[in-house]
Amino acid sequence: MPRRDGTGPISSSGNGTGLGLGSGYRRGPGKNFANDLIEPKKKKELLQKQKELLERKLDDLNKQIMSQN
Repeated sequence: MPRRDGTGPISSSGNGTGLGLGSGYRRGPGKNFANDLIEPKKKKELLQKQKELLERKLDDLNKQIMSQN
């Protein structure tokens, strides 16, 4: 990689040499690509379920701490 940014070699010798031909494609569509595909209503439901799960884990941890005393 000539500029160490994942774009590949820039070539004037023909098409198809190097990923993106220096266009700056880098490492894919981005880290939030999957989050953009989730509908907001579904995302809220998933976050609510995750919150409930974490609250239960926290309760379990608090019980373990109390039993240690």
